[in-house]
Amino acid sequence: MPNIDRVNSELQKHISEIIMHELRDPRLCGILTVIEVRTTNDLSYARVHVSYYGDEDKRKAVFDALKSSVNYIRRLLKTRVLLRNIPTLQIVEDTSAEYSVRISKIIDEATKNLKDDENI
Repeated sequence: MPNIDRVNSELQKHISEIIMHELRDPRLCGILTVIEVRTTNDLSYARVHVSYYGDEDKRKAVFDALKSSVNYIRRLLKTRVLLRNIPTLQIVEDTSAEYSVRISKIIDEATKNLKDDENI
């Protein structure tokens, strides 16, 4: 049985290349990054965590386009990854970057307020 971390890494690399270079859906705009791939131990399912940076109004359309192209991505993976069975892919929106930016802004505001209070 292959090492799960190695499989996840290979899938992440190839899925990222496919999204960037081979998907021609006009709904795919902005910056898409495959953050992580988590495969089950039996290699039957893989959750693909994708981060999106771009127009907030188009976010839903971008992820709808990704979800509708899952079978195409899987078909291309069959020719690139040496696995007996390619896992069923599930696209998951990764919002950790947005969360960290929001927390950073809150911390900045709090430290600014503390400095203002000290100056009074």
